Amino acid sequence: MSTHIITAARVLTGCGATHAPGAVVVDESKIAWVGPGSDLPGDWQGAGVEQIDLPEASVLPGLIDAHVHLAVGGAPHPPAAIPAITHLDVAVTIRAGLAELLGAGVTTVRDLGAPCYTDIDTLTRHHDRPRVLTATIPLTIAGGHCDGLGGAVDTLTGIRDLVSANVARGADWIKIMGSGGFTTGGASSPYELQFTDAQVRAAVDAAHDHGLPVAVHAHGTAAIRQAVAAGVDSIEHCTWMTTDGFELDHGVVREIAARGILVCPTINHLARSAAGRLPWPVRRDHLRVMLDAGVRLIPGSDAGIPHTPPGRYPHSLPIYLDLGLSQAEVIDLATRHAAEALRIGHLTGTLAAGLSADLIAVPGDPTRDLNLLTTPILTMAAGHPHYPDATPEAEEDTST
Repeated sequence: MSTHIITAARVLTGCGATHAPGAVVVDESKIAWVGPGSDLPGDWQGAGVEQIDLPEASVLPGLIDAHVHLAVGGAPHPPAAIPAITHLDVAVTIRAGLAELLGAGVTTVRDLGAPCYTDIDTLTRHHDRPRVLTATIPLTIAGGHCDGLGGAVDTLTGIRDLVSANVARGADWIKIMGSGGFTTGGASSPYELQFTDAQVRAAVDAAHDHGLPVAVHAHGTAAIRQAVAAGVDSIEHCTWMTTDGFELDHGVVREIAARGILVCPTINHLARSAAGRLPWPVRRDHLRVMLDAGVRLIPGSDAGIPHTPPGRYPHSLPIYLDLGLSQAEVIDLATRHAAEALRIGHLTGTLAAGLSADLIAVPGDPTRDLNLLTTPILTMAAGHPHYPDATPEAEEDTST
């Protein structure tokens, strides 16, 4: 690694300032200086410095996808098939997913479920790849959602033991499958609870005793209510579903907002075309209600589920405009806000001296055209520059 000076038509710091033109100095893995191009300190210029000139581009913080499953990869097979996949297959899929994320301008992800035999170093020990926050093995029930990952537990002792084991593996988050899902099949129902209130509370308490936050997979309204009552930190999907429709509980929405619980709605790049049980107009209206109530949304794609490969995440971000957000607000949601929500704002999410050099460059001004985020011309992860290729197209929508 070395020192890089990146100059661009504009630098969107995420801290409230935009420098046009601007410059970023990267020294090894950290940002050393950010400011107007005309103020670039002379002592950073000279031998041993690599100059990257992007006169038509914007530089901004790297994108953050708050919900992925890197061990699966987005191929058209459901997580139920995971037991038949070899350890080597999983390692290859994870490495390919990390490379695809880098090519898409994603520099941090939160991985919310991996098979029990996954080598955590395969997920997290790549200094030139995106940062991975991992939940390791999600807690579920026998025959429940994603039980093929190896996290089926049915007693309070078993729940506490799996939380402790995940902590020992290096977990950053603890994941609970509060409801069933759409891709597991069998007895798993997205509308039904998987655990008792006491079991969810035991898992939350055990995680918090270890200093770790808790994310709960909850499609059904009953599971959302249960998660809020148990004191979780993040609700995944949060679709307010019942067996015969939807039931958005405004009182629970207010409680989610008051407690500062995160909601990751797992909007993928095909959400607008979704029909069936999760039509976009219904989801959009529910998300608007939550935003208006002050709920903290964080964007995540659920990458890894069928037909949702990791590199499609930037294509999902323009969909947040349907919620009434501006293009600049969506960028903030996927960078600074996501970093702060995931408790890593001291490491990344903005362009400021001392933070990790996680950044991207896109042609033009993404605050005027958010679709520019889908065509990064430079990604830098912890100071390692990468010049992306185009990411592959996906085919159809689905949801876990």
